[in-house]
Amino acid sequence: MIGKAKSISHVSNAINYAKNKKEATEISRHNIAGETGREIAQEFRVFQSLNARCERNSFSVVLSPSIPDGINLSKEDFAKLADDFLERMKLKEHQYISFLHSDKGHKHLHIFVNRINSEGKAYKDHFISKKAQWIAECIAKDWGFTTAKEIQQQKEERLSRQIINAHTEVLSQMPGNIFEYAEQMNSFGIQMHLKQASDGKVVGIKFQIGSESIKASSVHRSFSAANLQKLIQKSFDSLSYTAQERQKRPKIKSTRKPRFRI
Repeated sequence: MIGKAKSISHVSNAINYAKNKKEATEISRHNIAGETGREIAQEFRVFQSLNARCERNSFSVVLSPSIPDGINLSKEDFAKLADDFLERMKLKEHQYISFLHSDKGHKHLHIFVNRINSEGKAYKDHFISKKAQWIAECIAKDWGFTTAKEIQQQKEERLSRQIINAHTEVLSQMPGNIFEYAEQMNSFGIQMHLKQASDGKVVGIKFQIGSESIKASSVHRSFSAANLQKLIQKSFDSLSYTAQERQKRPKIKSTRKPRFRI
């Protein structure tokens, strides 16, 4: 399961987006009665007015189990998941509302929390993103979910297989340099983002397939910018040499006897 969290200043539009998205369902709420984003934001402001110094005074949280894990969870399970996360984050007594999104078969939670409590104290947002990731990781282990690290590893393995298969095909086409290589990889649905130094030398590579991306070094150490360019050059030189040698081979003269006219 992946957990993301950030502090935001305008919660009204964010709530409206989460609430009005297709197949969205409200899962839980605490100490709020409003229905629209504007109404809920106004209720948040009752406590936020006690701490005018805090500008980003709301939290936006996303909890995203893997697709196989999410399929097996009911709405009640997601409500318990939201409660467990907020309890461990020590945000359970703050105002909050949560929505379940089920679009594209990937169930995930959106939670909006008032950062200011009833006493006007602001919840510290230092490293809030890392804290949410860590707690989501702990919950995933306790609930028997696939963890974020495992999800990332599975993604990298899947993308790496596609890239390596395309790489084998492209290399056999004898690209002359990294730019020709990138152009040919694109024909396999793999886009390459090349980071260049001021002298034009390619010093970094990232592969993208659809909306997913992976660093070249995560595919294999041989796919780093320096190693891949050496491999391309070595392959090109080898294939070029073979082609040149074929051209240099002496032509075999015909042994047929000349025909003479009488």
